[in-house]
Order: sequence, then C-alpha cells, then structure tokens
Amino acid sequence: MQVNQEIFLYVAEELSISKAAKRAFVSQQCVSDHINRLEKNYGVKLFTRKPFALTEAGISLMNSLQKIKVIESSTNETIRQHATGERGRFTVGIGASRAQIILPEIMPLYNSLFPKVEVLFLNNDTMILEDNLRKGYVDLFLGVNPPYKKDLSYIHVCDDNLCICISEGLLNQSFPEIKKELLKGVSNLKVFEHVPFIKSYSTSVVNRLLQDCMDAHHVELLFPYQISDTATQIALCAKGLGAIVSSDMLLSHISSHNRICRKNELIHVIPIYSFAKPLRLEIVSMLDAEKPLYILEFEKLLINTLLQKIKKH
Repeated sequence: MQVNQEIFLYVAEELSISKAAKRAFVSQQCVSDHINRLEKNYGVKLFTRKPFALTEAGISLMNSLQKIKVIESSTNETIRQHATGERGRFTVGIGASRAQIILPEIMPLYNSLFPKVEVLFLNNDTMILEDNLRKGYVDLFLGVNPPYKKDLSYIHVCDDNLCICISEGLLNQSFPEIKKELLKGVSNLKVFEHVPFIKSYSTSVVNRLLQDCMDAHHVELLFPYQISDTATQIALCAKGLGAIVSSDMLLSHISSHNRICRKNELIHVIPIYSFAKPLRLEIVSMLDAEKPLYILEFEKLLINTLLQKIKKH
C-alpha cells in the first residue's frame, strides 16, 4: 500500500488531521498534502471540511483500502511463515466469557504444535469485532449471530440456545407456588415481567435477541442493572438481585458457582422455548485473506472444542 493511502486510512479512521499526523509521525501539513494529492489523482473529494467527514467516495476508498491492508498483511504473514518455518503472529477476536471456557482447552495443544507462533486475543462483542476485522486489528473472530456480508468469510460451527438463570432465593420469592413447573421451561416471558433482570450492554447479541423476544410477547422486563461481565452477572444473580439470560455453553460458569455456593444462592437454569433462532457461532475472517497453516490449525481446534462443548449440553 502506498504512503498516501496509508495516511488516508489514518485520517479516515480518526476523522482528524492532527490525530492522523501523530499516528504517521509526520506534520499536519504533510497529511493535508497527501490527502490533496489523492483527491486530485482520483478527481473527487474524499472529505467534507465543515463538518470534517468522509464523502461517499471517501467511504468507498476506505473500505477498499482496509480490505487491501488485510490482504497484504495476510500475504506477508504467509511469506514469513515459509521463510521461518512455523513462526508467525495473529490476533483472534472472541467474547470474554467464551474465552474463559474455550482457550484453556485449546491453547496447551496449540502451543505444543506451534510454539513459535504468537497469538493475541481481543475480547469484545461481535458488532465491534467485525469493525476490528475490517480495520485489520484482528485476523479472525468468533462471532455470535454475525450479519452476513459479501466481503467476509464465515465458517458455521454450531448453534447455542438461551436460558434464564435465577437464584434459589429469588425463585422462591417470585414464584412460591409454581416453582417446580417453571423449572421445566417457559415459552412466554410474560411470567417474568415482575422479576428484575441483569442485562448486558447494547452491543451484546443476547441482549438484542432478548429484546426481540420481549417485543414478540409484548412484555417489558425490568432491568435495574446492566453489565456484560459474566462473573459479575452470576455474583449479582446469586445474591437475588436479578435473573440473567445465558447461553447453554456458558453454563459451566453456573456449575462452578453451584458447587461451592450457599443453598439460597444456588442458581437454577430455566430453558426458554420461545426464541425463534438459536445463537449461531461462526468463525469470521476477510473473504480474500490467505491463511497460513498456523491459523488454519487454530480454526480446526476451535471448531472441535466448540462442538464438544455443545454436545455436553
């Protein structure tokens, strides 16, 4: 990629001449000169000046250059692999909760196979990880219900289902007469309309699915608390401060809690039968990115581990 194209990407991503100049270690005037030359070369305006924003042509160029950047990066990694054997580096995007369950099982074996490969992990929600992929910050990510895009590659691994988790204390307090029946599962969330819930942030796929289900049932649940950290959600749930919505794969966190908790803080799992779609777990990468052997083998280990986790539930 040419220098002026790299500087354009800095400006497009930062929407700031000064911040782009700092990233490129050049003056603001130098950045402006590169942008002016690009605009003159293409014969279009790439930015509006007041307010400073990308034009449609600028957005198109940014998307194309981000894709080129990823392809160049993956090509360089492949060349370096051939030159140095099995040495390399890549970054994986994954949700923090699943990372705690999956990575301790994958990485010991992966490290024995590729001891010279450096693996970086970036924790975030699917929506943010897709943006990170396009910017070249991650090489692939484990997405939950990612929207399908033509320029991305998807490997469907498995489906995961949702359930409601509620403590013994809150269950007895809220449903003293129908507790046993409720534990068999629910089809309509209306039964929980007076129960407080702890929900994740707006970028969470589970949060969006829960809202869709609420809209379908014409019910408004109570959300006095909002945090995405699973361990904190479980701790608050155990204290009876609210129920939480979890996926089956993450129930190992609940199982670990239940083995050592007090009776009143035992967390029950209630299946939900009304979600129209399960959670789709997909490995997402750029469509034209060439993957070296060490990434392909990581994907295989990730797929096998996920399938084993799903079978257990």
